[in-house]
Amino acid sequence: MRGAAGTLVAVLLIATLACHAAAQETVTTAAVWRPDAGFLARFHARCDARRGEAFDACFAAAMAKAGASEAALDFTRRLGNQAYLQALDPTGGPIAVARVVYPFRANENDGWLLVNGTPPLIDVDDRRNLPFSQMRSSAAYTEIYRRYRNVTFWSGDRGIAGPQVSQNGREIIVDYLLRNLCHACAIVGRVRYAFDFDPGGKFVGTRLVSVTPAEN
Repeated sequence: MRGAAGTLVAVLLIATLACHAAAQETVTTAAVWRPDAGFLARFHARCDARRGEAFDACFAAAMAKAGASEAALDFTRRLGNQAYLQALDPTGGPIAVARVVYPFRANENDGWLLVNGTPPLIDVDDRRNLPFSQMRSSAAYTEIYRRYRNVTFWSGDRGIAGPQVSQNGREIIVDYLLRNLCHACAIVGRVRYAFDFDPGGKFVGTRLVSVTPAEN
């Protein structure tokens, strides 16, 4: 009996710890943080002399001093102390779209993360999640490449509009750009990928939706 009771206690403890970890990973609007207008100037004055991880940690410390909630700080820590949550958009399903700001990037300061599913955080601009072979084998991309041999793939606008959501939040369609070589070069095409989830929020995979030439 003692052995059975000990096993039961161990199982309950593991389940409790698992539930606690899941609760910590769930992103809510409590993690949203909107810095005041003078925050970045104060941060740079305090932290610019530091490098690497010390610089990132100083950013989180400056957030805390500026009144960021523990939930906001926890979310920032999950991103290596390099970004903060600006807004959280529901999708109608278990997944939410986290709009994040990377204040120290030279370009692409805004980003979208798909959160609260399995895995708990997906960066829509992580190229490991994008099936480029589907794009390159499409007739539209073949024609774009024929005309622009230096075509390159870039993130789309990660600002106010947000991704297209359908299938009760189970399909999230994200836009990307094709440019003629560089970040500031002409847009020559647009690409759309769908991030698909099952009813429980498990990530199923990404698929190509469309490739279209840019309007001349």
